[in-house]
Amino acid sequence: MKKNKGLALAILSVSFLLMLRLTISPALATIGKAFPGVSQGQLMNMVTLASLMAIPFGFLAGILATKIKTRTLLFTGLGLYLVGGLGPIFATDFTLILVLRCFLGAGTGLFLPFAAGLIADFYEGEERNTMLGFQSTAVALGNIVTSALAGFLATISWRLSFLIYAFAFVTLLLVAIKVPEPVRAARAREEKVFNGRLVSVLALIFLYAIIYFSFFGYLSFVVEARQLGDAAITGLATMVMTLMSMITGLFFGKLVRLFQRFSFLVGVGLNAIGFFLLSTANVIGLIFIGAACIGLGFGFIMPYGTMKATDAVPKAAATFANGMFMTFINVGTAVSPLLLIQIGNLFQNPDGQFIYRFCAICLAVAGLVSLVLALLPEKASKGNSQAA
Repeated sequence: MKKNKGLALAILSVSFLLMLRLTISPALATIGKAFPGVSQGQLMNMVTLASLMAIPFGFLAGILATKIKTRTLLFTGLGLYLVGGLGPIFATDFTLILVLRCFLGAGTGLFLPFAAGLIADFYEGEERNTMLGFQSTAVALGNIVTSALAGFLATISWRLSFLIYAFAFVTLLLVAIKVPEPVRAARAREEKVFNGRLVSVLALIFLYAIIYFSFFGYLSFVVEARQLGDAAITGLATMVMTLMSMITGLFFGKLVRLFQRFSFLVGVGLNAIGFFLLSTANVIGLIFIGAACIGLGFGFIMPYGTMKATDAVPKAAATFANGMFMTFINVGTAVSPLLLIQIGNLFQNPDGQFIYRFCAICLAVAGLVSLVLALLPEKASKGNSQAA
C-alpha cells in the first residue's frame, strides 16, 4: 500500500539526525579557543562520549520497543537530543558541555533503532527496500549539510555551531503530526529473535564497521605521507565518498532488484576495489576514485544489511533487530582504531596504505565467499546466504 509523502518525510527526518553527534567536529578547534585550558583529547571527547552513550541506549531502545509505545520512545529520545544538543549554547563550563553531550548520545541511542524500524513497521517488499535506500541517503545528507553548517556557524561564534541540533525540532514536529503509533504484530518469542541469521548479520556488520572506519582513520595520514595534498584534500575526498553513498542509496531499491542474490557481492566488491586503490595511490586522482568506490559500496551495504536484519526476525521484532544492527555498527567503529593499530603492529607495518591493503584483502575474501554462496542452488544456499 502506498504511503503518504508526509509519513516518509517524517521517518527519513529521524535518519537525518543520526550522525549529527559527529558533525560538530569542524567546530572543535574554535570551541577549544573558548576554553584554553582544555586539551585536544578532551575536545575529542565531545564526539567520543556522544557515540559511546549511543551504544547502550540503542541496545536498551531495541529491548524497550516491545514493551513501550514507539512514539513515547521517539519523543523521549528527541527530547534528550534537543537538551543535549542545544544546551551547550548556554554553557559556561566545559564539564557541563561533556555532560550534555552524554544526553545527546543517549537521545540518539533511544531513537536510533526506529530510523529503520519505522520503515519495517509501515512498508513492505520493494517499497521497504526503496525506503531503506532513501534512509541511507538521508543519513549522508545530514552528515554533509550539518558538517558544513557547523563549520560556518563556528566562524561567527562557537556557541552558534550547536544550532545544528535544532533540526531535531523539525523531526519532533513531523513525528508528532505524521507518524501514527505502529500496529504491533504479535510479540515474538525471544528464542526466535536471536537466531543464526540475525547473529550472522550482526557479526558481519561488526567486522565491516571496523574496516569502513579505517577510511576516516588513515586517510589524512596517507594523503600527507604521500604528499598528495593537505587537510582540504582529505575533506574533499570524504565528501566524494559521502556523495557517492547518497547516490547508491537513492537507487538501492532498483539495484537490489537487479542484482538479487549477488547484491552483497556488488557492495563488498566495490569496497574492496576502493580500498585497494587507496592502498596503491600515488596520485590524488586515485584517492578520489577509491573514495568514490567506497562510498558506492557503503551506500549499498548499509541498507542491504538493514534489510537482512529485518528479514531475519519476525515483524514484531524488527525494531529490536535494527537496534542491534546499529549497536554493532557503533561498537565496530569504536574498537576499530585499537584493532587496526594492533594489526599494523603485528605485521610491523603501521603505514596507512598497508592497513588499506589489509582491508581490501579481507573484503575480497568476503566477496569470494559471497559469490560461492550465491552460486549454490537456492534451496541449499537459502540458510547460508541470508547473512550475505
